[in-house]
Amino acid sequence: MNNIGICGAGLIGASWAIGFANAGFKCLVYDTNQESIKNFEKTSNQLLLDLKILEPEIDVNQIKSNIILNCTINEICKDALLIQESIIEDLDAKQQIFRELDRLSLKNTILASSSSYLLISKISEYVEHKHRCINAHPALPPHVVPFVEVVGSNYTSNEIVRKAINLYKKANYAAIVVNKETEGFVLNRLQGALLNEAVRLHEGGYASMEDIDIALKHALGIRWAFMGPFEIMDLNAPEGIKDSFSRYKSGIQNLAREQNSVPEYSEEYLNKLENEQRKRLSYSERSNRIEKRNKMIASIRKLKLELGEDIHDG
Repeated sequence: MNNIGICGAGLIGASWAIGFANAGFKCLVYDTNQESIKNFEKTSNQLLLDLKILEPEIDVNQIKSNIILNCTINEICKDALLIQESIIEDLDAKQQIFRELDRLSLKNTILASSSSYLLISKISEYVEHKHRCINAHPALPPHVVPFVEVVGSNYTSNEIVRKAINLYKKANYAAIVVNKETEGFVLNRLQGALLNEAVRLHEGGYASMEDIDIALKHALGIRWAFMGPFEIMDLNAPEGIKDSFSRYKSGIQNLAREQNSVPEYSEEYLNKLENEQRKRLSYSERSNRIEKRNKMIASIRKLKLELGEDIHDG
């Protein structure tokens, strides 16, 4: 068995397919939306251009030959090691497709949802074999951001989590285990904390959208590309992480007390965000910016690899 079922042929599904196919897996793609299937080749061709920045010698034709489109749901379930579900972020729709995947697949096949916020305990609520169901949440876009966070429910077996982690690592993803369910998992909880504070600063008039983005792009983001918050703190003071937190904990705690409000995200404020952002970047230019984003991510990854920052080294 070397098959990966891809359930959902949109951007995330296409990205997963490219990632797994590049690692040598055979990917069978299913989607009831023929428009997504129709656009799959165009989407995947663009994704492959990003990968060539990272790996100039990749065999594009070989990757494409590892992807089979227009499969039925029965075909993606047959002999699959794992089925990666990436359909619409709707609980009812995911519950329905998981019941189908559970019914049609082998009982040792891992069923994984790419959901960003919906918990696998809810998605698999009506599934018979809950022990093999996991959230496997990627970072966007999965083909150039080699990350996935794996979390099971109280029903998920430890063996399934271990097998999933090993499988994603074999496919060259930096895979982490989230030890217990929490909305947003690790990635979106960290991102959400930053987004909420960015909104508080902007809505409170402390800084413009442009300047807040600059602070991230040209300061924090440069460090975060190769260091996490704990390593940063470890290197920020002469004696290491305990010394660093001891020096700065009062300031950090004071900020936390100020940051405990929840932004309202009112329609009025969202309209303001939209209007200000469209002055910075017209809607017609967003696709070009997305393409540039992917190319820059691939280039940063290439530099990290050249400097010895391998994804499997922690």
